[in-house]
Amino acid sequence: GQRAECGSGASDAMANPSPAKSIGDPGITPLSPSHIQNDSDQVQSGPSFVVVVAIDFGTTSSGYAYAFTKEPECIHTMRRWEGGDPGVSNQKTPTTILLTPDRKFHSFGYAARDFYHDLDPSESKQWLYLEKFKMKLHTTPNLSINTDLHAANGKRVKALDIFAYALAFFKEQALKELSDQTGGDFDNNDVRWVITVPAIWKMPAKQFMREAAYKVGGTESELPFGSFHPSLSV
Repeated sequence: GQRAECGSGASDAMANPSPAKSIGDPGITPLSPSHIQNDSDQVQSGPSFVVVVAIDFGTTSSGYAYAFTKEPECIHTMRRWEGGDPGVSNQKTPTTILLTPDRKFHSFGYAARDFYHDLDPSESKQWLYLEKFKMKLHTTPNLSINTDLHAANGKRVKALDIFAYALAFFKEQALKELSDQTGGDFDNNDVRWVITVPAIWKMPAKQFMREAAYKVGGTESELPFGSFHPSLSV
C-alpha cells in the first residue's frame, strides 16, 4: 500500500541523497520579504501549501523529490520516466535540453537526447542542443542575466532562457505527477517550491537562479519558487 511505497521512497532518498532530505530545515531561506512574512504567519495558522517539491539541478543529471506536509518524513522521488537507459535505476534524467530551430522549448532529459540524436545530421544543425550547461554558472567569472551558452551547433542562446525553460519543465512535470498520484488538480498555491544550489556557488550564480525563477513566475509576486537550499551535489 501507500505506506510500503513511502518506506521505499524514504530508503531510496537515504541511499541517493536527495534535495528533499532537508525539507523543513530552518536553513531554507525565503527569497522575498513577502515570503518571510508568510512564514511567520504559518507558525500560527499552519502552512497554506500541502506539498514541498525540491528540484535538484545536477551537472550530469537532474530531478525532483517531494513530501506532503501531513507526512514530512515520507519523501517521494520522482517517478521513472520513459526513455531511461536500460539497467539504470536512478530516477533522475540527464541535464540536457533541446530547443527547436526557432528557439522554442522542445524537450528535456532523455527525450531531448534521444530526439536530437535521431535527427538527420543536416537537420540537427538547425536545432539547439545543450548538455551539462549547469557548469557554466560556476565557471563564468562575470556571470549575468546576459550570459550566453553555446549549443552543440555553435549558436549562442541566453543562459537565463535555458534555465527558465528547465525550471518550467520540472514545474510542469511535478504538478502533473502530483495530480496523477492524488487524483486532484495541483497548482502553485498548493506547492512550496525549493531549488537546491551547490554550497560552493558564489552569489552571482545564486542570484542568476533567482532571476530564472522570476522568469518562470512572471513577476516576483507570482514567483513559484519560494526557497533556495544549499546542496552538496554538483
